Amino acid sequence: MQRTVSLILPRRKELCVTISNYNSIVNEHISCCLKCKTLSKTKIHHLLYNKIRTKYPQFPSALIQCARDNAIEMLKGNKCNPNTKKRSDSSIRFDSRTSKVFMDSGELQLTTVDGRNKYQIKVPEYFKKYFYWKVKIVTLGIEKKRLKLKIIVENNNPKPFNNNEILGIDLGLKEFAVLSDGHFVHPKEINRIKRKYNHLRKELQSKGTRSTKRKLKSLSGRERRFMLGYNHLLAKRIASLPYGAFAMENLKYVKRGRKGKVFNRQRSNWTFFQFREYLKYKAQEQGKQVILVKPEFTSQECSICGHTSKKNRKKRVFHCRKCHYECDADFNASKNISRRGYKIFFGQAAVNQPYISNYEIRG
Repeated sequence: MQRTVSLILPRRKELCVTISNYNSIVNEHISCCLKCKTLSKTKIHHLLYNKIRTKYPQFPSALIQCARDNAIEMLKGNKCNPNTKKRSDSSIRFDSRTSKVFMDSGELQLTTVDGRNKYQIKVPEYFKKYFYWKVKIVTLGIEKKRLKLKIIVENNNPKPFNNNEILGIDLGLKEFAVLSDGHFVHPKEINRIKRKYNHLRKELQSKGTRSTKRKLKSLSGRERRFMLGYNHLLAKRIASLPYGAFAMENLKYVKRGRKGKVFNRQRSNWTFFQFREYLKYKAQEQGKQVILVKPEFTSQECSICGHTSKKNRKKRVFHCRKCHYECDADFNASKNISRRGYKIFFGQAAVNQPYISNYEIRG
């Protein structure tokens, strides 16, 4: 299990030069790999190492190897795209040879163009639980006028949570989340905040003066930070529920296609992926897991008898044409998601499990 500790460092000249040189060296390795049509670390090392040592005499050799590995990983991830390139202020990576972190005492050691230097870091109280985890990688990048330090730490996975019940979660635009235990998460506050900032942006952009541009700059990121905090709190609350796993729809391609200006704007501001990632790591800390299921026909399938028909759902109401079961359409979908997650969680042995039908809507 890995976690990331994000900290801020003041800008130091030697660190900025190290970042700039590192990214230039990465780009040189990328160009060489594309030119020679190879991803072999050994071949690239023999072709470029001496040239780079001559061009950057003060640059540490250990960081050159980190840059080489970074370049090859980027090309592999981008499938050797010829447009692969790093910005001069992109984050750089330090391994165990080029960095040392003592979070309990607030000391950081980094290999730079000026040699091995020590820096003082201020670690907040809420990161104390990671003090004795094993440090795997340290990254450092330039963010506006500051340096962003990220420390990736690792620890053993916790023991699995002793409960085999699955909670289905149906995410949507009308209801932010509907749980299969009958709870609804209404998006009233989210919609209010989004309307507020959307109105402010329209008003300020229509004027176009210097003062309005400064105001727009100060407003940038506030809506994003609100949703970040909202998703954190909601994911933490759901992860603490007494369930062994949480089933959600795999909405990978949900934002494709055009379905009207208003709907497209709402869909583009939908932070379902962020919420899912937060729920994943918060559940993992408690020995639980998040299961992704296929989203097809979850809102058209009856959670009682399994009958699937487009006519079963009419707007927000689900009414089965076969067994006449009636409930909220999103609540019915969440129960179907829970059942599908149950099958995946227990494997093929759970295919013949009965439909979940003993829930009542509460809230």
